[in-house]
Order: sequence, then C-alpha cells, then structure tokens
Amino acid sequence: MRAWLGVDPGKRGAAALITSDGVAQAVSYPGDISQAADIVRGWKAEYEIKLAGLERVHSMPAQGVRSVFSFGENFGSWQGILAAMGIPYELVTPQAWQRGLVVPSDGKTPKERALTVARRLYPALDLHRKSDDGRADALLLATWAKRRG
Repeated sequence: MRAWLGVDPGKRGAAALITSDGVAQAVSYPGDISQAADIVRGWKAEYEIKLAGLERVHSMPAQGVRSVFSFGENFGSWQGILAAMGIPYELVTPQAWQRGLVVPSDGKTPKERALTVARRLYPALDLHRKSDDGRADALLLATWAKRRG
C-alpha cells in the first residue's frame, strides 16, 4: 500500500504517515535519532513510501547558539534517515505546505491553525493537547506530500 510521510524536525517535532486508504499515524520525536529511524524503518517495511515532506528550517534571530545547533542537528539527522532508507523527500517551507491547507480563520497562531486543520482532517487521532502541534505539522506535511504525488 502506498504512503506518504511528513517530518517536523524541531526539538518537539514529529513524524507522520498517511496511507492511500486514509490511515494516519503520527508520533512525536522520541528524543533519540536511532529510535526515530526505527519508526521510519517499520513504516518502510509495511508501506511503499512515495514521498516525504521534510520541513525546511532555519534559525530565528532570537534563538541562542545551542538551540540553533540542536535544531540543525535534528534537521540533518532526519535528512540522513530518509536518504539512508532510500525514501524520496522534498524540503518544503512552512508557507508552501500550509498553502491551500491552513487559513487565518483556523486559529490565532500558526501552531493553533495547524492543530485545527489536523484535527479536522484526522479526527481519529488524539491531538487534543497544545503540545501536539509538532504531530499536527507532520500530518499536514504528509498531506502536502500526498498531494505532490
């Protein structure tokens, strides 16, 4: 069965998988890159992954050096996982994956808007906490990837 991945590489990030028959899974970043690789390896063994959307990240002016380094390290680790497993991926900016999915009336902040849309598209998933924003982003990135092909 075909599937698509979405990856939010932030420190509170997540990965999500959606399948051609509408099944959706989302997991928060487990805190260890080898555990994250095991999750993706399991998905790859079960599904034909057509494309992954990996959020293109960059540093923000107010971030500290340590925070920026950690963020970049997570981003590179996710690139390595996808590349090592032969999963095609595209780097996509938040503006690009949100286009056509998220609108300002969905919430006050980008995180609230992503949660609102993910809850609407994937009501079977438990996304009730504010801290589920990484899982919501990953689900919407996977949705973007599915739309891409």
